[in-house]
Amino acid sequence: MKLAVSSWSWHDDYYAGRWSLLDLPAGAKAVGIGDIECNDFMMPPPRLSRLRQPLLRLLPGAPPELWRYSRATLDELAARAQQEGVSILSWTINSDFSVPARHWPVQQLYLRRGLSAAQRLGVGLLRVNLGQADAVMDEVVGKRLANFADKALRRTPGVQITVENHWGISTDIDRHLRIVREAARQLPPVLRERFGCCFDPHNMPHDKVSGEVIERWWRELAAEANHFHFKTTAFDEKGEDASLPHAHLLELLVEAGYEGDAAIEFQGEGDAVEAVRRSRELFERV
Repeated sequence: MKLAVSSWSWHDDYYAGRWSLLDLPAGAKAVGIGDIECNDFMMPPPRLSRLRQPLLRLLPGAPPELWRYSRATLDELAARAQQEGVSILSWTINSDFSVPARHWPVQQLYLRRGLSAAQRLGVGLLRVNLGQADAVMDEVVGKRLANFADKALRRTPGVQITVENHWGISTDIDRHLRIVREAARQLPPVLRERFGCCFDPHNMPHDKVSGEVIERWWRELAAEANHFHFKTTAFDEKGEDASLPHAHLLELLVEAGYEGDAAIEFQGEGDAVEAVRRSRELFERV
């Protein structure tokens, strides 16, 4: 199992304006991690941003991340990763398969842009989100997801697709799994093997459901997983993180026969480098 570090771990520095995705390779090297997971919204503003942003806003429903894509940025990221000796494990896009019909063409453009970025960077995993909509849209979401996955996986033989249980639709894990499983059912078996869930055990409404429900959700997500987020929040003096039962979660993956990789996602506040270092040490212990 490879261990990567997600760019989200530097969320505080990013939102403070002192960090961008181009800094991730050096940050990973500083903590002794050889793989990285990249969130596209953290790319720095490209050249001609003052023109790109208003022009893209003319497109109905244009995702806010779309204007950040440029070949120059992707090539610079690849060059820095090579310079620091790290590999790009996964590329994350904040997709929304539930947008209204009039916005779907631009969402498809965004999905293609993310897939092209993964190809350009030689990334083996594309991470997507389902979006946010009422349950009446679930059948449409499933069909769109299946159609995108079918075309993307045929076009890029070396890429897997993982659907993260993150915000909106996916805060209801039963609903999330129904949609992902239905989309998988529509794929040919040879493509289905490269399609699954990102198991993020923290992204659940812990305050609204019982522990028994959370445990069932963990087990069912682990069974569908082709990617895993090792989420940490805060550490005590012994370097332990009480926010999640990390050893138990890894046991669930082992029981499910998991063969994918893991990415550290530090969710808390404070020095990201120190937190990621502690997260790596915790991962190695458990």
